[in-house]
Amino acid sequence: MPKILIVDDEPEIVASVSDVLSSFGFDTVCATDGRTGLSIAESEKPDLIILDWMMPEYSGLDFTNDFRAKGKTTPILFLTARGDLPVYEIEVLRRGADDYMSKPFDPTLLVERVKNLLKRSKSATSSATEEDQSSKHVYCDGELVIDTDAMQVYVNGVSCDLTSNEFKLVQYLETNAGRVCSRDELLSKVWNYAFSGDVRTVDVTVRRTRKKIEPNQPKYKYILTRRGSGYYFPKDLT
Repeated sequence: MPKILIVDDEPEIVASVSDVLSSFGFDTVCATDGRTGLSIAESEKPDLIILDWMMPEYSGLDFTNDFRAKGKTTPILFLTARGDLPVYEIEVLRRGADDYMSKPFDPTLLVERVKNLLKRSKSATSSATEEDQSSKHVYCDGELVIDTDAMQVYVNGVSCDLTSNEFKLVQYLETNAGRVCSRDELLSKVWNYAFSGDVRTVDVTVRRTRKKIEPNQPKYKYILTRRGSGYYFPKDLT
């Protein structure tokens, strides 16, 4: 039974989300402030986190920054009452969230979003463990190491602490090295979207991943852009 952590400073929202998820068979743990939620996340190791953004003192973005900095890749679904959703979407994705929903939320849609995130997370784990033994460690240019067992990417021996989707992005591009992958293809293969999603999700994740793999580089080496077409991993590095 998947365990879901719910973090929101409004007890009514926490109770409502918990009731909805419990009715669909999910196990829930709850917190009404961000710091307590972070402590529970580390001790309970939930399969997914539903997180409020607008919390006093320690916001959902603060939570996400600290959680991801510890190398945690647990999927995070943000709930927000903000009205400027396009701007907000970019911000939460940059900070390491996986998806978001606005308040008030539709219970059926919430459950579907949760199921989808859990499915994507499980798929990322399965795809790594099912790789052929010969390709479990991919060395590129003597610097980049893609460890499909640990779902980690290392540069010069240092972990880049990628989220599950960031790792899947790097892995998929490397597997298809030399071929330009469109944003729609990446949404389908990395995010498991069976429909046309918002391609900005891909662009934001690419920018975030590049900063982790190649911080402060004037010219990127691994995830390259083909203007108007998509992204690709250079074949001559594999």
